[in-house]
Amino acid sequence: MASSTSSSGRSSSSSSSNSKWRYDVFLSFRGEDTRNTFTDHLYWALDRGNIKTFRDDEELPRGEEISPQLLKAIEGSRIAIIVFSKTFADSKWCLDELVKIMECEKEKGQKVFPIFYHVEPSEVRNQTGIYGEAFNNHERNADGEKKKKIEEWKAALRKAGKLSGFPLQDGSESNFIEEIIGEIRRLIPKLVHVGENIVRMDENLTAVKLLIDAHSNEVSMVGIYGIGGIGKTTIAKVIYNDMLDKFKRHCFLENVRERSKDDRDLLQLQEELLCDILMVKNLKLRNVHDGTEMIKSECHIEKVLIVLDDVDCPKKLKFLAANSEWFHQGSIIIVTTRNKRCLDVHKVYLSYEAKGLVYDQAKELFSWNAFQQHHPKDNYMDLCNRILYYAKGHPLTLVVLGSFLFQRDEDEWESTLNKLKTTPIEDIQKVLRISYDGLDDTCKKLFLDIACFFNGCDENFVTRILEGCKFHPKIGLRILDERCLISISIGLIRMHDLLQEMGWAIVHEKHPENPGKWSRLWQYEDITSVLTNNMGTKNIEGIFLNESKPIRLSTEAFKKMNRLRLLKV
Repeated sequence: MASSTSSSGRSSSSSSSNSKWRYDVFLSFRGEDTRNTFTDHLYWALDRGNIKTFRDDEELPRGEEISPQLLKAIEGSRIAIIVFSKTFADSKWCLDELVKIMECEKEKGQKVFPIFYHVEPSEVRNQTGIYGEAFNNHERNADGEKKKKIEEWKAALRKAGKLSGFPLQDGSESNFIEEIIGEIRRLIPKLVHVGENIVRMDENLTAVKLLIDAHSNEVSMVGIYGIGGIGKTTIAKVIYNDMLDKFKRHCFLENVRERSKDDRDLLQLQEELLCDILMVKNLKLRNVHDGTEMIKSECHIEKVLIVLDDVDCPKKLKFLAANSEWFHQGSIIIVTTRNKRCLDVHKVYLSYEAKGLVYDQAKELFSWNAFQQHHPKDNYMDLCNRILYYAKGHPLTLVVLGSFLFQRDEDEWESTLNKLKTTPIEDIQKVLRISYDGLDDTCKKLFLDIACFFNGCDENFVTRILEGCKFHPKIGLRILDERCLISISIGLIRMHDLLQEMGWAIVHEKHPENPGKWSRLWQYEDITSVLTNNMGTKNIEGIFLNESKPIRLSTEAFKKMNRLRLLKV
């Protein structure tokens, strides 16, 4: 039993997933029966499984009461495991502890799991056999106060003895402990942190869950793709947390792209995945091929819930979750990515493109960050609508702008909106630019051409023009589409406003005040300034004048533009 002063208590290393609970498990046991055998093995198995567990390592000196610290440990534990062994009922401290545990079950919603270790549940429940003998000894010469306590003990034993638990008479103790760990882990879901002020994402969540349900009797493998900051990871986290209690084995592997630059990093991700699935603390693999084989063998034993967040290339899926044959029936594998190619190569994945927030959801998310409430202040309504129009339902933009504008006055809001017309927000650009930085040089040029000249244009028209630039646009446009940098629908090329702004910023970034050194010109004022003042340089590759205003041109203005390949005036 955990019948000792709290100064000798120890806890295994992990954090409870709910701040209400200090510990995941409180171990109650009779020391002289199981301290150095079964309970010790169980404690270390809980520790290896990253289950934060309280046990006490010393017996209470005879005559002492249970300490307040120990009572707090019971109250602060999500689950109590009671090891009913042969002499458990001989100890009044064990029985006092049991009474406290059953009080916490009733008053605090604590889960209680009895382990009937070489005793029958009926002996515990009815105080017969060796438990009956123990109570005969307690009742001998008992005064009125002690008789009252004995009735409390009996009531607690009756209640605990009726609970569904784990009986062990014969058989393998290691298998028995593994069964206990699996059940405890299922009841202590390690929820992933979703974030503050999350608004409903009904359309996205419903669509992904429908894809999962489509293969509920088999292996569900679903990929969520979309531009950076659109909410892919948030969708995956919400679904993971919702489904966690249905799985004993689960893993949320975050930031795969950032954490896997080479095979050594990928090996560490395999080790982390297997540690979570197998509920162990440390596991070492020789190479990624061994890791792949172990993932296949271990994930085929029992159903698993796995999220691979921000996967950026097909190779990584090849070594982490390549196909449904790796997994037990009922498993769910979710991948988030900016690169739809990852999902297309591994055809077992059903794909879903994450959508931006609709107006009401966008307004609520922005309001929580800008006003710390679910709706805008009345005098800011017009300004708020202008921000929502700019963000186009993009969650990251709404959060970043809302946090920036919090507690700023209306003039500062107006100034910010004016600034956004020419200067994108750096924190948003960093996230969006990740996909652009992963392109080769030709695709980068193709992206910038679309951002500056061809957004909203006919795909065939753009293809014909850019073929002449040796940009191989048929495959290039496909790659941009896969990376969620453009979309092609009913023959038209579309680019999200924020991505287009990013493209403009990339063109400006090296020479923000000197349009003559930009690679592309598309604004009337910049074009007229460069051409009328003969400011053009060899950097300029394209000029598109989309306005019908007159402009004076001379051949001298183009003299230095020896890389010019696109001209529309």
